[in-house]
Order: sequence, then structure tokens, then C-alpha cells
Amino acid sequence: MITRRNFIGTSLAAGGALALPGSAFAHVIKPSFPLYDTHGHFYTNDVDTYPFNSQTARYGPEIMVAKAMRFPQRPKEVLAFWDECGISKGAGVQYSSTYRFDNSYLLDVSAQHPDRIIPVVILNPVDEATPDTLEQMAAENNIAGVRFTGVPQNGEYVFLSDAAQPAWEAANRLGLVVVLMPIGGGADAMAQIGEHAMRYPNVQFLLDHIGFPQPWNMPDTWGLTPQHIALADLDNVNYKYTSLLIEQLHSQGVEEKPFLENMVETFGADKMTWGSDVGNTPGSMFGWVQYALGSAEGLTMQQQEDLFFNTAERIHVPGGRGM
Repeated sequence: MITRRNFIGTSLAAGGALALPGSAFAHVIKPSFPLYDTHGHFYTNDVDTYPFNSQTARYGPEIMVAKAMRFPQRPKEVLAFWDECGISKGAGVQYSSTYRFDNSYLLDVSAQHPDRIIPVVILNPVDEATPDTLEQMAAENNIAGVRFTGVPQNGEYVFLSDAAQPAWEAANRLGLVVVLMPIGGGADAMAQIGEHAMRYPNVQFLLDHIGFPQPWNMPDTWGLTPQHIALADLDNVNYKYTSLLIEQLHSQGVEEKPFLENMVETFGADKMTWGSDVGNTPGSMFGWVQYALGSAEGLTMQQQEDLFFNTAERIHVPGGRGM
């Protein structure tokens, strides 16, 4: 079986089957249904038109800029990868590591490919202008949602604070999907997300990377806290299974197939989506898609279709669902 080390490389360009070692998979999995990628990042090396703001980059701004200049993730590259893997459409998720709150490039490429790239922007959750900006972007740019992410400050996530309430009210009024990535979040963050899900029932919550469960630390529950498991009772909370999460499982020696099966048993495939994390997770993107598809082979066909397309299509509504 291929190891994580075989996959991790320097290029983030779309990788085809020929980029994989011959022993990587017994066969190439070609699903009979289309895929919906809920986690695609777009950025260009045209820095004159779209200057970088990389202060929040995971590996430091210098490395992020160097990566983006050498391996840009324009529609040319990402759509070629999507075509190769049978991905019919996807959510273009604003990449904070390159542009932070400047969504210009994402909105431009989604306008050029409206049938394939559905924009999910990133805005400052406590900026007074954010509610009006969401209204404008829903009407003019057909955004499906907004993403809030970050680490806690003084024990509190800004996007879950009272100061962010106007942004949440706007998202609820518009019927947007709100993608959440509480970095370092544990039981307290999951409990707060549950409270928000009940307070804003017209928002479709999408928990990035399923909230980063750590089955290597909590094997009995596959890394899920009681507060995490309690979210399964809320109809408007959904969960994103990603290449980044599979990479983390590999790094800890955890098999992704039983992990995914447990997540589906806990939350339901009709509340789960899949995302490639193209533009962020390093290595052969074709290979990561194969890992994801392989991990789902024990699910029913209906569950696979829900995970890889139906749930994403249902919750990502361009312009929002309205009230």
C-alpha cells in the first residue's frame, strides 16, 4: 500500500494517474456519478492585478507567495484536475493564506465559470460592513456562503462571539451556508456551534474537516467528543470530509475507511460532503481523490452519492436560499 510519504511532493499542480507509483492502487476508481468538490482554492501569480495578503499563511507568507508564484491554482489548473477526476462542479473557497478578506480573484473566476465554481467567501465576522457585503455579494456575485475561521482569542472565537451576531443574522436571512473552521477547537467550540445552529436555523452549517477529530487520542469514539456527537441531532449541521483530514489520519497511522464509515454512521451521509482541498494539501490531487473514493467503497451507492454530490448540491445555493 502506498504511504503518505509517496504522495507528499513539491508540486500542487493537478496530478494524473501517471504521477502515482504503479503500486498505489489495485485499480483506478471511476465512480458512476459526478463529484462535487466543496473545498477548492483558487489563486493566481498575476500579482499586479491580484496582490497577495499572506500574513495568515499556514507556513509563513514567504513560503505561501513562493508556492503561489510557481504553482498558481487558476481555473486552468483546477478545472483540469476536476475534469480528470470526474468532478462536475465545486465550491471555490476563498484562500485566506493568499488574499485574506479580499475575495476579488475568487469572485472573478466564479463569474467566468458560473456553472462550475460556486463562491464561498471569507469576510471579517465582526466588521460592521459584513452584513451589507453579504447582501450585495449574494445579489451580485451569487455567493453560496461565507467561511469563518481562526484561533480563539482570550478563550473565544471571534466568529462565535456576540460581536459577530449581525453577520450571522444576515447569513440566516439570506439562507447561506456558513463554513466553520475553529482551529484548535474542542468540546467547547462544538457546543457553541450547536448553540448557533439552533439560533440560526436558516443557515446551513458546514464543519470544515469534520471539526478535526483526533481518533489517535480518542480511539473509542474515533476522536469525537460528546459535544461533537450531539451535533448529529441538528438538521442544519453538515460535515466536510477532506484530503487534509485524510492526510492527518495517514500521519497518525489511522485508516481512513473505518474512520469514514464511523462518521457516516454517526452523522449520516446525507449531511456529509467531500472536499479535495486542492491548492492547499500537497501531493498528487488525483491520488487524494482516489483515497477518498476508496474509503467510501463500503458505503451504499446512495450514501456515496450523498457524500460526493447530493449534500453539497443541496446546501450550496448560489445567491442563498432566502427565507
